[in-house]
Amino acid sequence: MPSPDAPQRPRTGHEPRERHWSEIGESTSTLGIRLLLAAFRLGGRPLFHLTLWPVALFFWAFSPRARRASRAWLAQVAACGGPRPPRLGSLAHILRFSDTILDKILAVSGALGARDLRTEGTEALLADPRGAVIVTAHTGCVELCQEISSTRREQRGLRILVHTAHAARFNALLQKLNPRFALEHIEVSSIGPQTAVELSEALARGDWVVIVADRTPIGSESTFCIPFLGRPAPFAAGPFILAGLLSAPVWSMICTRETLPGSSARYCVRFEKVSEPVTGSRRERRTAVEAAARRWVQTLERALLASPLDWFNFFDFWSPAAPRGRRHEQKRSDRRS
Repeated sequence: MPSPDAPQRPRTGHEPRERHWSEIGESTSTLGIRLLLAAFRLGGRPLFHLTLWPVALFFWAFSPRARRASRAWLAQVAACGGPRPPRLGSLAHILRFSDTILDKILAVSGALGARDLRTEGTEALLADPRGAVIVTAHTGCVELCQEISSTRREQRGLRILVHTAHAARFNALLQKLNPRFALEHIEVSSIGPQTAVELSEALARGDWVVIVADRTPIGSESTFCIPFLGRPAPFAAGPFILAGLLSAPVWSMICTRETLPGSSARYCVRFEKVSEPVTGSRRERRTAVEAAARRWVQTLERALLASPLDWFNFFDFWSPAAPRGRRHEQKRSDRRS
């Protein structure tokens, strides 16, 4: 893996194009997940991990794209001062992801609770009576944060904006375990004027709107190119633009495995204020929105330098492919020009 400042090998135009993350077919087997969950119920994590090993090993062996992406990610973290990847680091990465899948299921079903989560920055977040846009990433067990928040649901409602089409079977399983799970999610591709009005009303009541920003949007050019671990990378601009349009403060929420000695928690979630509601002219607002995105990326970078196995984006993050529809539109535009 080159150092962060090393020049990248130019494309010749003949390499096979990587697929956009939303076009990677779902590999979830609900039967497999149910069997692993049954193993956990019978013998706890020891039996679960014994059952998990052959499944994860099979996925690691027959998923070269995920294996390459994991190796590149761990090498980039190490090149930027993070921990050196363990032996067979990509396998360890996939095992961490698989183990986290169990925790997601347990969190939604209520088997994980407050004892399993340590929080930082929650006092400041709860002290602010205003609604907020909370920006998160594909790290750790965010579902555990959602379940913990239910203890305060009377005071703070949640609107969780997600893209679920590429993981329909897994989300259907979660909805069966907890029907309320479906009611708290809004498909981002279906957001229209009515949804925007509802979000504005929710924020006015002091509710929170949660949205992920570590994957490029589908069918949109709305991205910011921001330095991330020494290399420019595309990040979704939508969450920060949405916060600007709705005049809401932005908070960061990053969840990773707990590493504090003596802590009995399994995960730690950190809240950090990123920006106040943006004001000013259109140009000033655009500058403020991009500055908020850059500050959020810095919080993500700090968390992942300390816990790189907790990031679950198994694709070329720095040079992602465009969705198929956008590639076709670009080809037509190139032919016209």
